[in-house]
Amino acid sequence: MNKSKIMYYPKQIPYLLDREFQENVEYIEHTIKELENYCMCIWTMKSKKILNKTISNNILPDACIDLVIDFSNHTICFAGFSKETENFQLNKQIDYMGVRLKPSIFYLLYNIEADKIMDHEIPFCDIEKKINLEDILTLKNTNERITYLTNYLLQKAKGKKEMLFMEVVDELYKNPKEQTVMDISKKFGYNERHLYRIFKTNYGVSPKVLLNILRLHLCLTLILEKNMDLIDIALFCGFYDQSHFIREIKKYTGISPLKIIEDYQ
Repeated sequence: MNKSKIMYYPKQIPYLLDREFQENVEYIEHTIKELENYCMCIWTMKSKKILNKTISNNILPDACIDLVIDFSNHTICFAGFSKETENFQLNKQIDYMGVRLKPSIFYLLYNIEADKIMDHEIPFCDIEKKINLEDILTLKNTNERITYLTNYLLQKAKGKKEMLFMEVVDELYKNPKEQTVMDISKKFGYNERHLYRIFKTNYGVSPKVLLNILRLHLCLTLILEKNMDLIDIALFCGFYDQSHFIREIKKYTGISPLKIIEDYQ
């Protein structure tokens, strides 16, 4: 496994593993080359037909803040989750698009502390005072919507060069086993209290919570994409033993690692 090429990219489980979700909802992550420094993807989520039952969409905490557009209900907001898996109930006509901003990028672009958004849902107009995005709500074509959002973000990112805090996330993600809050504090040259404030401002979470989130998603990536034994994954990601590893994965995802492998295969 080449650590130098590892970059943080969170996994969202339902579209990969949930058969009922897959049968009823189309979820796609679009990678936009021009935006690769600022966002993981622009994602779309649409019901394949009007839903006559409720479908669960369990969103894993990922330390990202998303710009979320609901075309069915004509709303635009920012939202992020860090504490636990959020269960959203989907019904009737679903038509969403979102931008998954990389950790720290919300603060870089909007100069508003990330902890004011994390684990909350804030209307877009409460954050963005200069640009109105409501024209996107009239667009029906996915490519037109993506182009509209891409142009907005490129305009917003113009002149923003400092990517230090995103690079920190990638470094922590490479090997969370060897990272502690004290280690991070020493690397930054700050005491732990000041480090806590910096992390809450840039990421919306404490150093400890960020490490837990990165460990969770690294585990999922290794489970789904690498041919590694569960014991090796547990040790690589810093869990005490395999049973601790299984408990933590199940706590966040609702599924055991063995079940994830079985469903994914």
